[in-house]
Amino acid sequence: MGMRWRSVIGGLSGLAAAVIWAVCLAIYQPYMEPSPAAEFVGNNTYWPRDIRQLAILLAFGGVVLIFRADLRAVLAAAVGAVIWVGADLALDRAGVSGGVAAVWLAAGGAVAFAGMVFAARTVATPEPGPAHFLTTVFAVAAAVTVLITTPWDEPVTDAADVRVENGLSLLKIVLIVMLAAVTMGLLPLDRLLWALPFAALAALAAWPATAAYGWLGALGLVLLPSAAAAAVTATGDVPPLRLLAITGACALALIPAYLLLYFIGSAVGAAMTSLAGNPAIDSADTDLSLATVALLLGLLFATISRAFLASAPPSPSSSPSSSPSSSPADSAADSAADSFSAPDEAR
Repeated sequence: MGMRWRSVIGGLSGLAAAVIWAVCLAIYQPYMEPSPAAEFVGNNTYWPRDIRQLAILLAFGGVVLIFRADLRAVLAAAVGAVIWVGADLALDRAGVSGGVAAVWLAAGGAVAFAGMVFAARTVATPEPGPAHFLTTVFAVAAAVTVLITTPWDEPVTDAADVRVENGLSLLKIVLIVMLAAVTMGLLPLDRLLWALPFAALAALAAWPATAAYGWLGALGLVLLPSAAAAAVTATGDVPPLRLLAITGACALALIPAYLLLYFIGSAVGAAMTSLAGNPAIDSADTDLSLATVALLLGLLFATISRAFLASAPPSPSSSPSSSPSSSPADSAADSAADSFSAPDEAR
């Protein structure tokens, strides 16, 4: 039963990803793309690219969930996702547009997802993959999706622009919900309640992160992704004080990391804009790839939490049958990591 509902969520994730990707590529990208003669191209102009790439990440997450983070299945799905991103940039450069194109692209995206599932099934083995890293990436990606916005100043009054704003809001809601569903599917169900306080904190931080300035806005930007990552760690066998230490370390790491991620994300975004043949963002602004930032930030947080778990003393709930030759640090790390590796099939 547990495998069945996870497969259903994984399949729905892939289908939702295909539709979101197609709509953004054929409908919203042509609308947002400025003419070559445009005098100024500002921040957030290419938000459809971020949504498309996060949709591809969602499709990848669907495959990961279906095969419960099996190592070879993850690698096969990752290759498929990279190919999909390349095809996305090529189609963007070709200038596909229109409702009919969106329908065909959605069908093509669904076929691409099915191909990823088939490839993963062909190579899958019982060998566990980096479940904690992947789950953290999906949780952080859901949080970062909140930050995607249009380039227009508020309030937006043009009727066509208002429709685009509403469309973006709907796309973000679907992405966030499905990424959260994939995240929960990869976590142990009997410990999901431990994640609720941190998930609530991330939800609360979304408002200042998107609507406030100054110290309040900065606090929201720090708490939004770090609380999302902490929600994943909280479902493991981690003592409360160590969990708070991990959360604090992730938040503190953001201070230097944000600057580095800003430069990396901007360089990647500019390169993708060039590959897609789109007008470059003005030099006074930045072509930040939020999808890249979400991926790197998730990996950073997962690395920090993993390091804390590896240095932890033995957990009281550690198995008494552990090998006497195992070190206390290894026992503690294994005990905590097992909690978020692969969910119990019986659930």
